[in-house]
Order: sequence, then C-alpha cells, then structure tokens
Amino acid sequence: MPNILTRTALGALRRLASLCLVALALLTLADVVGRYVLNYSIIGAVEITEMLMVGVIFAGIALATLAHEHVTVDLLTTRMSAPVQRVQKIASQVLATGISLLLSMATWSQATSALDFGDQTTMLGLPLAPVIFFMSGMLLINALIHAWQAWLLVSGRDTAP
Repeated sequence: MPNILTRTALGALRRLASLCLVALALLTLADVVGRYVLNYSIIGAVEITEMLMVGVIFAGIALATLAHEHVTVDLLTTRMSAPVQRVQKIASQVLATGISLLLSMATWSQATSALDFGDQTTMLGLPLAPVIFFMSGMLLINALIHAWQAWLLVSGRDTAP
C-alpha cells in the first residue's frame, strides 16, 4: 500500500510542478517575444509568474521530501555508529515535521487574513488567498510525509538511502 501511495503522490506532485514549469516557460517566451517583436508586454506576467513559482517551489518541497532528495551534509553522521545515525535520522524527521507544521499553520493564518481582507494582485486583481492556502496545504503534506518517514524509521521499515 505505501508503495502505491508513494508512486501516486510522486506522480501527482511531478505533474503539478511540471505543469507550472511549462506554463512559466510559455508565459516567459510569450512575454519576451511580445515585448521585443510586437512591442507589447503581457499585462500581469510578473504576477502570474510569481503564482506559478509558488506551484513549482511548494510542490517541489513535498516532492523532494517524498523522494528523499533534499540536500544533506554528512560530515558528522558518517563518523557516527549505526544506532546513533538511526536516532539522528528519526530526530531530523521529527524536527522537520514540526517545522513544516508550524510553517503550515502560519501560512494558513496568512491565507485566512488574505481571504478576510480580500487581498489581490496589483495588476490583474487576482485573489491571493487561494495561492496562500495552496502553500499551507503543501507544507501540511510535507509535514505528513516527514511524519510518515519518521514512522518508517521507528518501525524499522525505512528503505531510504
């Protein structure tokens, strides 16, 4: 079951990040061509770019966590015994879970404020709350992934390198 869940989640996150990245590239291409060939820039391109970057970055955070692809420094851990390394891995997963949960709660609070005040982008007037709720949701998913990885470590079923 976890393998199916992992593959499904990886696929969904990859598709989301890829779609945002392709949209970003096409928007940038259209804006540059429009600006230099037609002397006309796409109105709100910067705002749309920022929103698409949120999709790439926050889907990427959860994607990197799920695939165990975050950058790590192992200067000290390679010198530790296997049991100490295991405790360190569990502690780092628990800490990452807590930090992701804290960030998720903080961004959720910001999203509700943006919703209450009707915050919008300057040029296009697009609502900001959905984007901030997305950020919060992806951080919550990231926290759940870290908690799941911590559980796998504790139960001795971790297959990560």
